Amino acid sequence: MSPLLRIAAAAVAAGLAAAAAAPGAAAAVARAPAAPGPATGNGAWSVGPANRSAAPAARPFFAFEAPAGATVRDVVRITNLTEAPIAFEVYGTDAYNTPRDAGFALRAAEETSRGVGAWISLRAASPKIPGGKAREIPFTLKIPADATPGEHIGGIVALHTAVESVQRSGGARVGIRRAVGARVYLRVTGPLTPGMRADGLGVARTEPLVPFVRSGRGTVRYTIVNTGNQRISPTARVRATGVFGREVKRWPDRRIPEILPGERTEITLPWNGPPALDRVTVRVELTAAGGIDVRAQTRFTAVPWPALLVLAGTVFVLWSVLPRLIRRWRERAGLTSGETGVFM
Repeated sequence: MSPLLRIAAAAVAAGLAAAAAAPGAAAAVARAPAAPGPATGNGAWSVGPANRSAAPAARPFFAFEAPAGATVRDVVRITNLTEAPIAFEVYGTDAYNTPRDAGFALRAAEETSRGVGAWISLRAASPKIPGGKAREIPFTLKIPADATPGEHIGGIVALHTAVESVQRSGGARVGIRRAVGARVYLRVTGPLTPGMRADGLGVARTEPLVPFVRSGRGTVRYTIVNTGNQRISPTARVRATGVFGREVKRWPDRRIPEILPGERTEITLPWNGPPALDRVTVRVELTAAGGIDVRAQTRFTAVPWPALLVLAGTVFVLWSVLPRLIRRWRERAGLTSGETGVFM
């Protein structure tokens, strides 16, 4: 039996910076011909908002503000930049942060959306666009009456239906399908309550066999969780202090990419040369706009256990063997108990 052919689609997020909610964007879309906006593309096709006739400038992404229960209407423009026709699967989806680096990502077509992605309905979800042409697809975003206030973020993705390449992964062949997505930023009317916390702060270390001569290695890990209803981009400050508050390590301040509401990301910091013998406190401080200041700390006692065990083993061996060596030396020297040896 041939290996299973699986389809993998990579969703590329549109827009390079966060969008502020656009007041009045929930109004009905004008029916006049639309000009292309600054869409995101991969060289073969691009996806982005179609410009409305009343729009003063091209939009790099969709940004809406509306109350719960409202319906927003707009148009997405997909442009085929090649000479051959391309068939697409177009769908709305939720956004999320990648766990390791807080990167912005859009969920694949087979994944279930529970936010903006589930609220988007497209008039034509399977267009085939001729080479060099563009297609504008109207869509509606129906906000549930019980939608919570704050930011809800997703995207509209154009997925190429054809498998463009096949790669091997383990024992299977993986078919690669490319996708491009335009971001959708929705703010449901109501109070914004930004919040954040730091979870799971910990330090993992490996100790060298010969401390103070060779440096050990360590890793600091913690998770940033967005507990509010607004995007947040914190600055992280991490430092380690020893006995009496002596600073033993300070990592460069780091600006974390935007973390979406309800999302989390794990931060990993390498530590070359943690103390071999000390009582160490590692502190993390996260600050963000709006006066948010979150702190966490953890402690550990650095003891060169491998070296101590080797030393203890050496002492034990000497304590056990040395008397025998002395006794044998005395016997070979012709000394017995009570005799005194005179050496010239």
